[in-house]
Amino acid sequence: MTFLTRILQLVIIAIPLLLMGWLATQWLVPSGVFSVGHVVGEPSPFIDELQPGTRVLPPKDGVQAVIGDPAFFFVHPHRDFERIVLDVWFQNDSVPIVELGALSAVNPESYTLLPLHNRLIDESTWDRLDEDGVVLLQREKTYGSLAEFFADPPSRDSVATYRTTFDVPYRLAGYHPTSATVAIDVSLRGRHEFKTYIKDETLHFTFNYMDMNRDDGADVVRATVFNEALQPVAEARADDDNDTSDDAVATGMKSLDLEAFGLPEGVYKVVVDTTRDIFFRRIETSQQKIVFSGSVFVGDEIGYHARAQGAVLYTPSNRLRLQTRHGEGVQTVTSGSTALAIMEPYEWYVLALTGEDLKQVEVPIGDVEIVTDGKIAFSPSQYFNPDPVTLTAFTDLDGSGVDYVLAQYQSPRKEGEWLVAQVAFDTKGIWTQDGTWKFIFSTPGIEELDANLLVHAINAWLYRDPI
Repeated sequence: MTFLTRILQLVIIAIPLLLMGWLATQWLVPSGVFSVGHVVGEPSPFIDELQPGTRVLPPKDGVQAVIGDPAFFFVHPHRDFERIVLDVWFQNDSVPIVELGALSAVNPESYTLLPLHNRLIDESTWDRLDEDGVVLLQREKTYGSLAEFFADPPSRDSVATYRTTFDVPYRLAGYHPTSATVAIDVSLRGRHEFKTYIKDETLHFTFNYMDMNRDDGADVVRATVFNEALQPVAEARADDDNDTSDDAVATGMKSLDLEAFGLPEGVYKVVVDTTRDIFFRRIETSQQKIVFSGSVFVGDEIGYHARAQGAVLYTPSNRLRLQTRHGEGVQTVTSGSTALAIMEPYEWYVLALTGEDLKQVEVPIGDVEIVTDGKIAFSPSQYFNPDPVTLTAFTDLDGSGVDYVLAQYQSPRKEGEWLVAQVAFDTKGIWTQDGTWKFIFSTPGIEELDANLLVHAINAWLYRDPI
């Protein structure tokens, strides 16, 4: 056997060993860090292209335009990781606020959103102070540091917030408790959050609900009360009705009582966590102030009322986004002389309103999801606004009446012609299905403004404990 033959044999043996070693390293990630680079338009086994085709344009020369809200992409980790850090390379000259969100729950879908670019902050002419990822904008410079700001804070009505809290307690002047019971006679589907006000009284809610059994799986109902420090102070729980199938056989009316005694005066958040199979048909309470935040899902009345009753709601918001998921939910929503036709399932429609006053909105037949940055009440007398002004994509900062903006935000860095923003997610909070994570680009107002977001690259660093 010649020397050359021996060398060839060694190479033949070494190649699969090296390949196996490389594959083992990729799987085990002994360093604890796995990186993925992805330029749009180029194939990647780990990061998919942006979707759907109705909200993004085809990639061209390493750039893809987002033209609708939201656009999404999927990440396929090949094993478990504890944290993911994403670098997004983009250009944005027209969308007021761009955020990246990770899917955190389904039925209904909810996302953990983190800021990529806030042009309202970055392009403001107000005095700007940055400390440890927190931004303070001042119409007229009053504070020299965040320590000074928090030591002697201004009134809560003069501060707008973005992705942070302003911990000056809200107190409702002239409030007195009552023993009278009121009811919210609206079918609300699935998970909801609302805030209420307590002073010298027992917090009490009775949730009357039906399990419609339209989806597979158990339908547990859990109501949790959080104080102003976001600490849980009370909870009530109801188990499934023992029908975990999707046979669409509804149970009779059930009820869940939520009570909390001896609470100090203040604002309390109630989170009613459940699946889309649960329809709350009536909520009874002695609390006078109740406002829903983020979204409400006005459910259909199939199996409850012979005729749909819909809902009448009240909001100061000038922009509501609405969607139905069924042909039976096609309808016209009205507010005064303004009408919005919801014509197709799974299409988001925008109801644009004007004025600072509380506006009445009529949803005639329900089966509609409503999303807003403001608050929603089901009676004018129940409305109150316990939160500071929130900086949104539609805020006129100079005309807002506030003098300060407090934000958890770091401006993107510049790399040549691109802006680069970095966000990090704990993977325990990301919903995983078949080893896949879903992320969205949230770009509110992009359609109304005829704007676009240009995405060039999405790079990822995945972290786990090193070996």
